[in-house]
Amino acid sequence: MQPRTFAWGPEGHRVVADIARSRLTLAARQQIRALLGNDDLASVANWADEIKAERPESAGWHFVDIPREAAGFVESRDCFHPDPRHRSSEEDHHNCVVDRIEMFARVLGDQRASRDQRAEALKFLVHFVADVHQPMHAIAEARGGNEIHVIEFGSGECGSRPCNLHFAWDMGLIGHSQRSEVDYDQAIEKLVVRENLLSRADSSPENWANESFSIAKQVWVNEGGAVDEAYYRRNVRVVDEQLAVAGLRLARMLNQSLSSK
Repeated sequence: MQPRTFAWGPEGHRVVADIARSRLTLAARQQIRALLGNDDLASVANWADEIKAERPESAGWHFVDIPREAAGFVESRDCFHPDPRHRSSEEDHHNCVVDRIEMFARVLGDQRASRDQRAEALKFLVHFVADVHQPMHAIAEARGGNEIHVIEFGSGECGSRPCNLHFAWDMGLIGHSQRSEVDYDQAIEKLVVRENLLSRADSSPENWANESFSIAKQVWVNEGGAVDEAYYRRNVRVVDEQLAVAGLRLARMLNQSLSSK
């Protein structure tokens, strides 16, 4: 496995954290403040990407490679990918975002764990719950779309690199909305109410991965395809809903891990 680009980009991760923070119980807020020094989840939302160079063993924890022809997630197949370039992967049978979410949730809720261990678990959780809702982080095909070059809103170049499908879902579609973080938060909050998305908050990381995998197959484009205005209009609702349910599910997970402690 090779490192992927940053899921959702910094803005998307902050939006997910904002949506979750607004739904934390008082007890969860107090514990998060004790662990972080504040209860601003957005301030740590991108930490897991920022430390990849010093924590190379975490590279594969951000996604899950479900084969495109598969029916869905299978732990034994999708969480163990030995790679001689990443020595830790030779022994890591939980080298995927699904398993790591579950593992870090247990650490966060364990009062016997040290403060540093629980704070790290919290920071990984805030990031990874968002990651698993990025559709391209749940499909193995073409390294999650990284190897699918696309024309993004009329350009084949995205910064200093060729545009690709994964990057379009990380940043291109969100950026095309031209919303600020505050505007995005407000739009997502309205969507949550309008579509009764709270009804989808109680689920499992495995189900989240399978949902993202299904979406990835639906929104896939082939090499040289267009991520254009028409593609944006077809799929912006999907982007917004994935950000929304990620925030709702993160809040529920944190409340469950922290509220009764």
